[in-house]
Amino acid sequence: MDRWLKNPWFIRVLALILALLLYASVNLDETTTETGSILPEGNKELTSMNNIPLQVYMNDEKYVIEGVPQNVTVTVEGPNSEVTKTVRQKNFDVYVDLENLEPGTHTVPIEHRGISNQLSVYMQPEEVEVTIEEKSQASFNVDIDFVNRGSMEEGFEVGDPKVEPANVQVTGSKTEVAKVSLVKAIVNLSGASEDISIKDAPVKVYDQQGNELNVFVEPNTVQVDAPIVPPSTEVSLDIQTKGDLPEGLSIESITANPEKVNVFGPSDTLGDISVIDGITVDLSTISEDTTLDVDVPVPENATKVEPGSVKVKVDVEETAEKTVNDVNLEVRNLSENQNITFLDPESKSVNLTIQGTKQELEAIEKDQFEAYVNAEDAEAEEAELPIEVKGPDNVKWNMSTEKARVRIE
Repeated sequence: MDRWLKNPWFIRVLALILALLLYASVNLDETTTETGSILPEGNKELTSMNNIPLQVYMNDEKYVIEGVPQNVTVTVEGPNSEVTKTVRQKNFDVYVDLENLEPGTHTVPIEHRGISNQLSVYMQPEEVEVTIEEKSQASFNVDIDFVNRGSMEEGFEVGDPKVEPANVQVTGSKTEVAKVSLVKAIVNLSGASEDISIKDAPVKVYDQQGNELNVFVEPNTVQVDAPIVPPSTEVSLDIQTKGDLPEGLSIESITANPEKVNVFGPSDTLGDISVIDGITVDLSTISEDTTLDVDVPVPENATKVEPGSVKVKVDVEETAEKTVNDVNLEVRNLSENQNITFLDPESKSVNLTIQGTKQELEAIEKDQFEAYVNAEDAEAEEAELPIEVKGPDNVKWNMSTEKARVRIE
């Protein structure tokens, strides 16, 4: 051993080995200090994670904020194993802390926790400008905004809608809530031909200019039910009678409630319907003022009538009489070369005993009646011709004579 130490070449080789070990030791310490790992630079990795939710810590019972993005991009750099674990598990939080800030506009950094300290972390964006305002809440009625009315099937219309709930709570900053002018549920009528029932019609909030506001709505959807009404037309009712009232009674009035009904059906059918007939009241069953429930017939080719029944009120009163004298007898269908002479009645007139209600009789005048004989089939010389009388429909009458004796030459 002493002999080696005395050999200068041995000393030189030993010095070289010690120098190399010292060099390697110094460089290893620097690498460990900078990277936290003794792995060489080739094992580092850099990965970005998009759409990482951004948490907000604040007093959300008192304040609302604007300007905070929902998501950010987080980039991590470091050892492959740590990057892989972080990207796979995403077991970390990204947040802004607004707990101790007052209302106003602030620029705050985006922070993180739960990421290994072996990784370098980069945020995009690194900070955000937020506006903090005091929270406000108000209740509003929900109107219905029917869109695409022109795209409904031809002739169909939308009836009165029902909304549940009828009111919603709008929450936001005092500034935004003060702007609220309209709260609407949107309903699309395109192609609608049947009743609408929508469980989740979206609710939108607008200012006076029609701009949608950035507020929170609870609930943000509502139930909307709306009838879709097919084409219709309103028509009157023609009420007929059959039979006779008991002796001594006259009809004061016959009225229907309602007086008109709606008829539904194809548009080309409705154009031909102006009145509904076929409603008949049997007077022989009535002895006093009576109200009847009467079904309304559906016209041919129509689909339905609303209402399907009406109340027909028949008012009666005791019969009164009035005499109308000297109603002139006309002659109809007499040939041009013939002359006629009245033998009986010589006055060429007839007297009428009018029966009806007192009110009806007060309005009766002689010129409302036409009395005549028809000479079309009468033979020459003397003949008896029936006397015909036309007058108001609401009264009855008896004639002083029912035939006229005439001479035709």
